Amino acid sequence: MKQLFKGKKVTIMGLGLHGGGVGIAKFFCIQGADVLITDLKTKEQLKESIEKLKKFNIKYTLAKHKLKDFITVDMVVKNPDVPNSSPYLEIARKNNVKIETDINLFFKLSPAFVVGVTGTKGKSTVASLIYHLLKVKYPRIFLAGNIGVSPLELLPKIRRGDKVVLELSSFELENLQKSPNIAVITNILPDHLNRYKGMSDYISAKEIIFKYQNKKDILVLNYDDKTV
Repeated sequence: MKQLFKGKKVTIMGLGLHGGGVGIAKFFCIQGADVLITDLKTKEQLKESIEKLKKFNIKYTLAKHKLKDFITVDMVVKNPDVPNSSPYLEIARKNNVKIETDINLFFKLSPAFVVGVTGTKGKSTVASLIYHLLKVKYPRIFLAGNIGVSPLELLPKIRRGDKVVLELSSFELENLQKSPNIAVITNILPDHLNRYKGMSDYISAKEIIFKYQNKKDILVLNYDDKTV
């Protein structure tokens, strides 16, 4: 894969402990970007994730965020858990710094056919089942997303015609500008209402999974869920 981000200064906001942030960091390092990771957690708390990145030349700002890390860079890649209302993201916007998520970048760059699964409950199970069922017929299929695997880490392996099953949380859907070829909604129940103004906002985030679909795409809905 061509190094699209070679020499670019990239701030990764939120390394986390579940693997997604590590995958994002690996992708940009292999791409030749100048990578800085900033996280409110301490070095000790992030020890497991940092250990997985020890062979890469990465700068860290830990236990805090610094304003300059959001101003003097080409791109900020935010962890889905970081709300769009973050004051640091607002600083980036005011300084015309591009803000991205790994999921949105994947949709922009990937040539694969994508099956996306969302829902308040059951999305991990359903995404995994779809992956294992399709693997029988399509050996070149990948599983990523909210299960702890950043699809960006898989991107260099993916070829046109490959299939990718993505588990997508409402947080990951918020910034998407493209929808999966097949979208699945398992159910919608009250959740994450500390992040959203109310159920209507939460539902709107979920709706993005089909918002940009075209006439050839497929939407699979849970007929038994009244909200869906």
